[in-house]
Amino acid sequence: MKTRVQLTCIGTGDAFGSGGRLNSCYHLGTGRQQVLLDCGCSSLIGLHRYGYDPAELDAVIISHLHGDHFGGLPFLFLEGKFVSQRQRPLTLIGPPGLQQQAASALEVLYPGAIGKGVGFPLHYSVLDPENALLFGELTIHCCRVIHGNSTEAYALRVDVAGKSLCYTGDTEWTDNLLSLVAGTDLMIAECFAFAEPIPSHLDYQTLKQRQADLGCKRLMLTHLGPEMLARRDEVDLEILNDGDLIEL
Repeated sequence: MKTRVQLTCIGTGDAFGSGGRLNSCYHLGTGRQQVLLDCGCSSLIGLHRYGYDPAELDAVIISHLHGDHFGGLPFLFLEGKFVSQRQRPLTLIGPPGLQQQAASALEVLYPGAIGKGVGFPLHYSVLDPENALLFGELTIHCCRVIHGNSTEAYALRVDVAGKSLCYTGDTEWTDNLLSLVAGTDLMIAECFAFAEPIPSHLDYQTLKQRQADLGCKRLMLTHLGPEMLARRDEVDLEILNDGDLIEL
């Protein structure tokens, strides 16, 4: 029986909530596994909005340690402990420092709330550009990208059931993307700006110019900033919205 691979856009917004969009979060479901790509601060709201049970998640893969991409983890921990009373393990995959930053964020937002622990097993794995990571049916690759002062920001590629997805996280243009995205069924590219390259982020004109180089079957834009939203009628690439469902 063919495995059905679905991607639901839980949040497609930037750090500023431009256009009323939720922070970055994408739900990847295969029938056997449920995984999030990024988990921004509003992710728990989005999961409930679009009918997903947080307690059924198997893993969360984090591209980089900015709040609009990983800041939803404390809320996920609290929900698991106090609401769903989760028992099954949750695996967190991300850059070096994820475990420490997640714990620090939880303590800052809810001092002492967890006490002796979240009440369910938490497993951490570190992304490595030199080695693929296996998680159940998923094969996870990554490459370093350019985003602010972070030396540990990654674009992600997930291969599962003969399908492949690349997600840029946040980055300005880097040729590192080319080998990661080549041959994928879908590339989700952040596109904060419209006309001019800006530090730390991709822009529409650059993506249009490099589209043929990417080698993906489908290119979709996310993480739109105010200028991109204001000029979306001028864009001839597909734009993702909160709640969109894509079959891979």
